[in-house]
Amino acid sequence: MSQNISLKILSIDGGGIRGVIPCRILAHIEQQIKIRYQLQNRDNPALYNVFDLIAGTSTGGIIALGLSAKNPATQEAFTATEMQKLYTDNGGFIFQKRQSSFLYSVLSVIPSKMAKSVAQLFQKPYASTHIEEVLKEYFGETHLCDCLTDVLVTSHDIKSGRPYYYSSRLGKMREEENHALSEVARSTSAAPTFFQPNVTQDIYNQNMILVDGGVLANNPSVLAYAEAKEIYKKRKKNVQNKDYADMATKGFEPETAPDDYDLPFYMLSIGTGKIQKKLDIDTLQKSGTQTQNWLEPLLNNVFMNSTAETNDYVMHYLLPPYTDGTPRYQRINIDVPEELGEMDNPDNMPKLIALAEEYIKNNKQLFDEICNMLVR
Repeated sequence: MSQNISLKILSIDGGGIRGVIPCRILAHIEQQIKIRYQLQNRDNPALYNVFDLIAGTSTGGIIALGLSAKNPATQEAFTATEMQKLYTDNGGFIFQKRQSSFLYSVLSVIPSKMAKSVAQLFQKPYASTHIEEVLKEYFGETHLCDCLTDVLVTSHDIKSGRPYYYSSRLGKMREEENHALSEVARSTSAAPTFFQPNVTQDIYNQNMILVDGGVLANNPSVLAYAEAKEIYKKRKKNVQNKDYADMATKGFEPETAPDDYDLPFYMLSIGTGKIQKKLDIDTLQKSGTQTQNWLEPLLNNVFMNSTAETNDYVMHYLLPPYTDGTPRYQRINIDVPEELGEMDNPDNMPKLIALAEEYIKNNKQLFDEICNMLVR
C-alpha cells in the first residue's frame, strides 16, 4: 500500500428497528478481528480499540454510543452483539402500540396506499418513557467524556432550525458539551411522528428542541469525515510532518481519481438497508402526475434512501482509493424488501438479521478486505 492508514472511521446510518442489520454486520467484523488479534498475540480486539472515531445518526447514533462507551456493569464498551440485544430484547417494549388520532382513524380506513401513508403523519408518537427507560438502563450516568474512543452523534434543533452535533472531543474540552449518553441517544433517535422531541439546553443555557439527526444526515459519513479532520489536526499539532503542507493545500479534483496525497483515513460506512421500492410507471402514465402517486415514494424514498446515497456519492470523492487500489472508503448497505422496510416493526427483526447473515455469507472476500484494513 502506498501510504499507511492513520485514522479509522466507522459511520452508521439511521433506520429505527433496522439497526439490527449494522449490529449483525459489526458482530461478524468483531469476530474476525478477534481471530486476527489472537494470531498476532494482541489484546483488546474491541471495536473502540480499532476505530479512532465512531459516528452515527438516530439508531446508528445509539449503536455508535454503545460501541464507544463504558457499559456501567462491566466498564467495557458494549459489543455489537450486545447492542443487537438492545433491539431484540426491547424493540417490542419501545414500539408498543400507540394511540391513534382522529385524522389517523379516518385516513387509515380509506382503501388507498397514499391515504395510509399520509395517515402515518397523524399517528400519535410512541411513549417516550419506554425508550428513555431502555437508554438509561444501557448508558446509566455515562457521559461523552467517558467514551473509550471518539464519537460523533447527530441531532437537529427545530427551534433554531440548525443541526446540533454531540462530540466526545468537545465533551472532553468543555463541561457544557459533556452530555449524558442517555440524553444524546434520546435526542438523535427522536424521529418525527415516532417520538416526541427531546427538550434540553445548549451551552448558553438556552432551550433546544432536538429531533432525530436523520432529518439532516441519515447517513452521517460526510459529517464523520469533517470530525475526523478535526481529530487528525489535533493529533498533528505537535508532530512534524514535511508532507502535511502539501496535503493541506491539495486542490479539488473533478474526477474520483486514485491518489496518494490525501488524508490517511479509512472509513467504513454501514447502512440499515436500502429499501427496494419502485414507482409503478404504468400507473403514473395513466393517471398523470397526481400528487397522491408521488407523495408516498417521496416520503419513503427521498427522505431516507436518496439523502443517504448522496452522502455515499460525496464520500467517493472525499476518500478516493490509493493508486494501488487500496480503499480509503467502503460502504455496506444491503437490499431490503419493501415489506421489511418499516422502522418500527419489531416482528421484522428476525428476517432483517437473516438478510444480514446471508449478505455476510455471500461476501467473504469483502469482509476479509475490511478486516485486513482494520487490523494491520
